[in-house]
Amino acid sequence: MKQGLMAVAFLGITACGGGTGDVVFTTYGGDFIEKELPASAFEDGWSVKYTKFLVTLGELKVTDGKGAVAAQSTGAKVHDVHRAGPVEVERFTGLEAKDWGEVSYAIAPASAATAGNATAEDLERMRTGGYAVYVEGTGTKGTETKQFAWGFAQDTLYEHCESPDLGEGVTVPSGGEEVVQLTLHGDHLFFDDLQSPEAKLRFDALAQADGFGFAGPDGVVTLQELELVDLTTLPRDTYGTGGAPNVSNLRDFVSALVRRVGHFRGEGECSPKAR
Repeated sequence: MKQGLMAVAFLGITACGGGTGDVVFTTYGGDFIEKELPASAFEDGWSVKYTKFLVTLGELKVTDGKGAVAAQSTGAKVHDVHRAGPVEVERFTGLEAKDWGEVSYAIAPASAATAGNATAEDLERMRTGGYAVYVEGTGTKGTETKQFAWGFAQDTLYEHCESPDLGEGVTVPSGGEEVVQLTLHGDHLFFDDLQSPEAKLRFDALAQADGFGFAGPDGVVTLQELELVDLTTLPRDTYGTGGAPNVSNLRDFVSALVRRVGHFRGEGECSPKAR
């Protein structure tokens, strides 16, 4: 096993006549993370380009939902999904060929994480900072630009993952290989509602936080500045919390959105569980 790979435990029980197969998990940020969130995606005319989008990803698990475990991993890896992907996260071999109805994974801080496709510097950043997610980028509107570099420690388990096209979990093919993508949605960090399916992308309020409560704007929006922006001061019908507890300022709001970045096979959904 190559140095830095997560230790993997799996069951390779052959069903009667069913055979065995392999499952490969990948992660991918798509064009919105790799290239750009265009102005056409935002309600207020901004565009956003990421330069880093680091995630600490681990605890992959495939089960039948009734206690039988096909495969699970221990440990975690740091991936930068701004870099071209998809990138392989984990490979499980010799699994019983059948439908396994439950797939779960975690995006959570891990002091002993190893590098996936992240640099040694970024690995150290995530480990020492205690970050589950770390993003850097620039928002642009006309001649105005705002930089940001935000690290988040939210510990989230993504359970009951389901694809709208392929259904729940994963089907292990007999004698074959199934690829399962854990998709990261970078646009979700700029939603203006925590619950509504009609949430819109906005950056104005984030940009205007630059210099809030400090000496003045310097072109960099910090989490400390976002923390000083009370949601009740923002335009009506924006930044709805849907009754989520402990969300009273922009930092709270963006931190809550972090739990929405994890998806399954493109537009598929998982149930995020805060830990």
